[in-house]
Amino acid sequence: MKQVYWFIGFALLLGLSRIIPHPPNFTPILAVGIFAPLLTGKWQTALPITLGAMLIGDLYWGLHQYMAWTYASVALVSIIALRFSLLANCIVGPVLFFLITNFGVYTSGYYGYTLEGLIACYIAAIPFFHMTLLGTLFYTVIFYSVYKLYDKPLYKTV
Repeated sequence: MKQVYWFIGFALLLGLSRIIPHPPNFTPILAVGIFAPLLTGKWQTALPITLGAMLIGDLYWGLHQYMAWTYASVALVSIIALRFSLLANCIVGPVLFFLITNFGVYTSGYYGYTLEGLIACYIAAIPFFHMTLLGTLFYTVIFYSVYKLYDKPLYKTV
């Protein structure tokens, strides 16, 4: 039953995080993709909630040409969440997101289809990376703290 409450909370938070104003890339999306599989031991449980919330946000703000790259990167973060420690996931997840989504931008041809274009694409994205990393760390710490507080009994039995 606890997992149901967590997933309802995740869904509400994710839905709001996609719509309310926030710093660029400072969202709980990757943190949920990392934390949800840890709650159940299955990465498949994280996908419907994270990708569903992303879709709701994209329907609200508008669909875009990089959706497949973005969704694939979030899915991959959830799939590997059980393979690394929580802290390692908070670093690996944003790095994968950065590499995959910006490669998607590169494939649009905006920077040209050269090695120089690929490098320019990644360099242009560097200012956004720190917010993805900080957002993932921030929300993962919150989820972990709430989980630890919620998981402990509020009183001791005799």
